[in-house]
Amino acid sequence: MVMGWPATKREDSRAGAPIFVVGAPRSGTTMLRLMLNAHSRIAIPFESDFIPKFYRRLGEYGDLSKQENIGRLLDDIASQSFVTRGGLIRDKASVLARGPQSYSELVAAIYETYAEANGKVRWGDKDPDNVVEMDVLWNLFHGCRIVHIVRDGRGVANSLRKLEWGSRNLMKLAWNWSWRVTLAHKMGMMLGPSYYLEVRYEDLVRSPEPALRGICTFVDEPFDQKMLEYDENAIAAMPESSLKFHASSIRAPDPAKATAWEREMSVADRVLFDEVAGSTLEAFGYQREALRAGWRSSLMRFKYEFINRW
Repeated sequence: MVMGWPATKREDSRAGAPIFVVGAPRSGTTMLRLMLNAHSRIAIPFESDFIPKFYRRLGEYGDLSKQENIGRLLDDIASQSFVTRGGLIRDKASVLARGPQSYSELVAAIYETYAEANGKVRWGDKDPDNVVEMDVLWNLFHGCRIVHIVRDGRGVANSLRKLEWGSRNLMKLAWNWSWRVTLAHKMGMMLGPSYYLEVRYEDLVRSPEPALRGICTFVDEPFDQKMLEYDENAIAAMPESSLKFHASSIRAPDPAKATAWEREMSVADRVLFDEVAGSTLEAFGYQREALRAGWRSSLMRFKYEFINRW
């Protein structure tokens, strides 16, 4: 982490600053991205998965004020699987026509071109992995707005265990959720409330309009009713290959999703989750598990430590 987060040459005014949606995986980042993308002024494409990655590789490209170097970097970014899947870069010539001479200018040119092609005037990005990369986002775009969506970690774990690429180790999932949201919160406190906002997933699905109005106020945009109707065009805003992972995200908010883990997670697992991440649950305002560990929890602990280790 870059402590202190000094300002870069690129200063973004509050109105029009990039909007970054972050959060632990399965916390509702896709749903929130679709809501904001439905706004008449805001374009937030499918997650790109490249900003921090290429930030750490900039030494490979030399002086980015040289056209051949910035072009080579753009070519490599455009070839990334998430970028191609989401159709983020469709016209490299239009991106280069904006004259980027640094990495932050190139990233902005990519998203500005995308936003303009979709009739929007402001851009944003959504990527769950960026929940622990907020220092990189800030260094590139000093003055950006970061919206951190937080979901009860037990709901996160319950969702992840159902996915083919998710872990089956409940204790690992609890630890992973805990350190991600804690680190993001601490970084956000360094930024302050003008640049960092925490939104609870549970509030977003139960009372979407107040939650979205709060986000609009935070990013200095007028509330747009279309955000509440995002599900009408959500499928068109998602790559077909990703729809199977986001069946609930493309539908209207379902308050029952907020408490699904209570019905689906065993008591033994709930106790173990609390052992690992109970203090984090409490810190974010979630009720901790009141039951104590019994023989079932001990048996499940053994399973996660020696059998389902991954």
